[in-house]
Amino acid sequence: MTVLVFIKDLLLATFGQMASLFAGVFIFGLLIHFFSQLTFKSLERAFGRKGVYLVAWLGTPIHELGHALFCVIFLHKIVKIEFFKPEPVTGTLGYVSHTWNRSNPWHILGNFFIGIGPVLLGCLALLATFYFLIPGSPRAWDAVLSGVRGVENINTVGGYLAIFRGSSLALAASIFTLDNLGGWQFWVFLYLSICVASNVRLSVSDLKLALSGIGCIILPFLLLNLAALLLGPGNGELFPWTASSLGVIYSLFVLALIMVVIGFVLTYTPAACYVKMRRGTWLNPF
Repeated sequence: MTVLVFIKDLLLATFGQMASLFAGVFIFGLLIHFFSQLTFKSLERAFGRKGVYLVAWLGTPIHELGHALFCVIFLHKIVKIEFFKPEPVTGTLGYVSHTWNRSNPWHILGNFFIGIGPVLLGCLALLATFYFLIPGSPRAWDAVLSGVRGVENINTVGGYLAIFRGSSLALAASIFTLDNLGGWQFWVFLYLSICVASNVRLSVSDLKLALSGIGCIILPFLLLNLAALLLGPGNGELFPWTASSLGVIYSLFVLALIMVVIGFVLTYTPAACYVKMRRGTWLNPF
């Protein structure tokens, strides 16, 4: 094996594993952020700045708690935290101010998880509302997990999209049933999940923070893959994880994306009708 081939195999193995483990966080996070922004803009343009409080009062504290939780885990010092304190001038709804030692690898690694913390905690909060308020949710969730694990045998973008489309339809079909529509639990779930999902997003500052810590994740992968290639067993034995083994996480992202899209539709429709009646124009959410 030539040096160039060795380096190529090392880099391909490392970045392939990184993509399998973390690409979904950023892709789904950005998609959720896009629809969340549409929801917030629709509410603000129709009803003023306070219109966003309709969905932000619950989702924002969970978002900030996601940052704070990983600050504690990775030993960052929390200077100040505001779970929900709207600032009319800046548009900020809440924030976590923290400091860390820039020469401490554990602190730097923490930046990655602190940045994506709101996505992880928000998805868990959505799962909790789903389990407690939707009848038959465990069976429905098992079906979604089975579908998402099918990505192991998929090697094309179209195949991935088909898997996630099927999982999304299965999940939506388990939520929006006639029996569920007749129960109060469904409507409580719908509202709470929209509040949470609208804030399961990665802001620009969150992305910058997460990317600042990603180097401390790549380095261990490089070193272990280097050892695997030198010793000859193959990197698959050291890193057996694939997207299929992350079925729970990807299924949570599917749930969050479904709810934030539904949230946009259900908030934009009345907001657009209100603007049309009051101002004679259609509401532009972009």
